[in-house]
Amino acid sequence: MKYLLIFLILTLTACAQLMHGEMQPVIVKDASQKIMYTSCGGAVEDWASCFHKASQACSGNYSELKKVEDNRGTNRELTFQCK
Repeated sequence: MKYLLIFLILTLTACAQLMHGEMQPVIVKDASQKIMYTSCGGAVEDWASCFHKASQACSGNYSELKKVEDNRGTNRELTFQCK
């Protein structure tokens, strides 16, 4: 019974972490030109997460400058510029 309880707690903790996939920040690379960077890797975040973060950072108006994805499709990086 004790091991089942520990297993359930660990499972719920893991699920809670998956729910917060968009916590990777948007980083300002060049403030004068409004160029920013974000990553959205792992199984939880996809390209839509990156685009959503860029849209929020730029009030919906941005241009993609660079999109990089590793060959496993688990590490995604987006560099963008606010208009």
